[in-house]
Amino acid sequence: METRDIELLAGIALEDGGISLPVRTVFRKTVRITMRTPSTRSLIRISRKYLEMGVTPEEYDGYDFDQVARFHFLYGKEISRMVAYGIVRGPVLGRLLNRPVAWLLRELMTPPALAAAWRQILNSISTTSFGSIIASAAAVNKMQPLASRNESENDRRS
Repeated sequence: METRDIELLAGIALEDGGISLPVRTVFRKTVRITMRTPSTRSLIRISRKYLEMGVTPEEYDGYDFDQVARFHFLYGKEISRMVAYGIVRGPVLGRLLNRPVAWLLRELMTPPALAAAWRQILNSISTTSFGSIIASAAAVNKMQPLASRNESENDRRS
């Protein structure tokens, strides 16, 4: 993914506008549903599913055709349930509607679109991109006086 795409997705996620996913209907018309940034409760559920799978996206990229087919056979339901947690986020609705929404995703989404949505959900688990922001914010702590100010005050006193 290019840097520009990542910045665009980060901006959308920060304003919680969500990401639009294409879903085919029975009449071959494409309808779009919105997958938003998961709540903390949903992130815990997604993390649990991800850890149960034991497969990283990097490993998935290295798979050949047979391994991809086996992966989708073994973990197709888990992938769709993780994406469904991003679509239905409420504490009650997230529990009640997760399985029906996951079933609809498996039935109506194309496999590449579902795989791309799965990667977006996994990106929401990772906080590495915010690590640099936090470090730079800590370096520019506005509550502490600047070093140059302290030096100039010390020079005046001398």
